[in-house]
Amino acid sequence: MKKTVGLILAVMLVLTCIAGCTAPAAQSSAPAESSAPATEASAAPTEAGTESSAPAQKASIDLPDMETPNEWVVRFDGVEPVSVNDFKLTDEQAAKIKEGKLTAALVMHTTGESYSAAVVDGATKAAEELGIEIVAQTNCDWKAEQQATDLESVLALNPDIVIIMQVDVEAMTQQLKGAQANGTSMVYFDNINANLAEEDYVSLVTTNTYGAGMECAKDMAQQLGGEGKIAMFSWTAPNLGNKARDQGFRDYIEKNFPNIEIVTQEGYTEATDCAALADGVFAKYPDLDGAYAQWDVPAEGVISSAKSVGLGDDFAVTCVDLGYNVARIMAEGGMVKGIGAQQPYSVGYHCMIAGALDAVDESVPKMVLIDPINVTQETLAESWPVIYNQELPSDIASLMK
Repeated sequence: MKKTVGLILAVMLVLTCIAGCTAPAAQSSAPAESSAPATEASAAPTEAGTESSAPAQKASIDLPDMETPNEWVVRFDGVEPVSVNDFKLTDEQAAKIKEGKLTAALVMHTTGESYSAAVVDGATKAAEELGIEIVAQTNCDWKAEQQATDLESVLALNPDIVIIMQVDVEAMTQQLKGAQANGTSMVYFDNINANLAEEDYVSLVTTNTYGAGMECAKDMAQQLGGEGKIAMFSWTAPNLGNKARDQGFRDYIEKNFPNIEIVTQEGYTEATDCAALADGVFAKYPDLDGAYAQWDVPAEGVISSAKSVGLGDDFAVTCVDLGYNVARIMAEGGMVKGIGAQQPYSVGYHCMIAGALDAVDESVPKMVLIDPINVTQETLAESWPVIYNQELPSDIASLMK
């Protein structure tokens, strides 16, 4: 798929000699327009060591829209998602919540990433606005057994609301059902136990993660010009939200870009294992053009490995979640070319509202759905405040080219 400018010139010279003419090859005067949002159409960098008077132009390609299938959005029969844009708190409801003097706890899967920190920030902001006291915040560090212990400790404090992202959606079923039955308003984000019925939880607040995967695929297709070889790196845990983003990526590529070959999909149990996992992938497939990772931390491992084998910034990496480190890489024109970003601040904020409404006997949608945001280098500065409710950090802004 990749040709150096020197090879192109050589072929043109041979053809010119054979044809006996001096006319140059035809060039497009402008890239084709695409109706898809937030796609990149900038010139691709010239490969290292190749001299050229101008950078090679990257052809613009059509990026069709696709619907998210119901099975990747609605987790239970009969549950219809409500857009976050239609999930509003009235003044009367806010006053009722404040009068309730509620308490809440956050049972987190991790607190060491940009995404989880923003969820906490959003939940904390909503709690402050509504006079809710956060009595506990835990971090199981991605360990399902530890999360069960954390929840037990939290429930001993008798909070009115528990906000949780379940690591293993097959675990803790009776514990979770018992909490809701005992009067705790259980609100989930991103993932929810697959064995629950509607009466066993208040609401699931989540990004359309299938759609986030599709956004990653759009950026990959644009970067590769619609053809090439790529690898996927996926978490092996039974995590419905993460599986959805994988499927969105794969479905979009396979349906719309048959000349992009997904040569392998590798599984990791720990996000920090991705660098070593990628080492083996690059050894087996040295001609890869890009890689998709489920979220920003494993993407960082893939990038580290790619650099260690001599790949340059034209190697395309996409992932879900706009973490600080991948944002820096994107800003400076590195390997991160596109991100299907969730809106974690909004997730945390609306989880707290959902739990509070239920705690004062107000109705709550069983699923609140938030659209992903497609982030590229060109849209990074405007996307960051929407995702994190704060301005793009100055050190990242200073790297923008």
